[in-house]
Amino acid sequence: MKKIMIASLKSILIFTLLCGVVYTVTVTAVGQVLFPNQANGSLVKTQDSEKTVVTGSKLIGQKFTKEKYLHGRSDQVSQLSPVSKEQETRVNERIQKADTKYVPIDLVTASASGVDPEISIEAAMTQVERIAAARNMKNTEVRDIIKQNITGLKIGPVDSQRVNVLGVNQSLDKSE
Repeated sequence: MKKIMIASLKSILIFTLLCGVVYTVTVTAVGQVLFPNQANGSLVKTQDSEKTVVTGSKLIGQKFTKEKYLHGRSDQVSQLSPVSKEQETRVNERIQKADTKYVPIDLVTASASGVDPEISIEAAMTQVERIAAARNMKNTEVRDIIKQNITGLKIGPVDSQRVNVLGVNQSLDKSE
């Protein structure tokens, strides 16, 4: 019995060291070496006076409500069924609040996480007139800024292109 207990304790100690320490340190080191930006949160920093300020993350969506900014998806987390009455009510309310007649689906539905950093190109382009008017810019200037912040690929019928909301809003602020 004593031999079994000692063997069991040794196994627990070995696996705790392997899984709890060695594995964790290895994964952290690989992440820092191969993907340092992503491992550290893809933080977006700006220089403010004499200090660096974190203004957001490329991976986590922020809420922009001013007319002069590109608006992202709703940050209200939604685990509702796409065909439920409650979801239909929420979508209809968001459509009525929209500033255009046509509203792309990603502007009136929320994601499961509520922190999507990107929207469809279509959703971004529907906001051009509002942003241009609020900033006293030409529509073409706003469209160009949106196009500069498109990420993803389009290969034949496969299209994963999206627009990073924070990137567009930072570019808009720089253009003023």
